[in-house]
Amino acid sequence: MLGGDAGRMNLKPLGRRGHALVDWVTAPALLLLARHARLSGPSERWAHVFAGLILLAVSTTRTPLGIVRVVPFRLHGHAEIASVIVQAALPWLAGFSRDTRGRRFFLVFAAYNLLVWLLTDFRAPEPVGEVSGPRART
Repeated sequence: MLGGDAGRMNLKPLGRRGHALVDWVTAPALLLLARHARLSGPSERWAHVFAGLILLAVSTTRTPLGIVRVVPFRLHGHAEIASVIVQAALPWLAGFSRDTRGRRFFLVFAAYNLLVWLLTDFRAPEPVGEVSGPRART
């Protein structure tokens, strides 16, 4: 079953591994898209900040693709939905709402992240038999 465990029907196709893979791809894609959109000033700086935050989050979350697995996957989900709200409001919060490119970029980015969040099973169980040591803390 996609994204879930055998005990329940789950229509969310992204589990721990799938979501982490999406995050690892999203961070560099965000930088490339910001450049392609010709962002500048605050919107460009914030695109770089969010790319860094995504890398920090995915590398520290308890997923098969995490590097230092200390953040529970469910907490990652809570942080992600909070960041969606910030991304949508950021053009007004950071003073670049009149920058059409920057505003549209962050509204689309927020919509994309909301879709990823909606498609992710943040209740997906941790795999049994994970690597021991600091990467597999529970």
